[in-house]
Amino acid sequence: MLGDLNPLAKETLMKSITKKRALIFALAMLLLAIPLTAQIYRFYRPGSVWTITTVRIRAGMDPAYLQYLDGAFKKDSDAAVKAKYMKSYKILRAVDDDDSSWNMLLLREYDSLASLEANQEKADVLSRQVLGEDDSKQMQGYDNRLKVRQILGTKTMRELVLK
Repeated sequence: MLGDLNPLAKETLMKSITKKRALIFALAMLLLAIPLTAQIYRFYRPGSVWTITTVRIRAGMDPAYLQYLDGAFKKDSDAAVKAKYMKSYKILRAVDDDDSSWNMLLLREYDSLASLEANQEKADVLSRQVLGEDDSKQMQGYDNRLKVRQILGTKTMRELVLK
């Protein structure tokens, strides 16, 4: 087919084909670059998962609650950390008490939400073994602690590690 055309027509046709190829190539590169520019930069990476429990210790009951924390709570938490069901734990006491809100935070750190959920039942079994409690003893403990403190709420939060 090209053999039938005169040399000037051949040259014009070849330039036209070359321009179309260049345009198609440029358009393809542009389309491939769009997903790269559409990506969002994350200023953080996901870190540990924490459960944060807000506690209101009743007036004058600090020694009784601190005794529980230093005993059963610490024993249970240390066993969970040793078994790697929990990463760490912290207790924070407010310095400036008022009568309207929490005055203590109980923080428990876990590697991830998946590990928290996967190890819940194992941690419950370990807790019963470590504390030597059955369901009725646990319920009695809850009732006893209700007299010295009030749990206001628990939040599960993910730590954000800034890049």
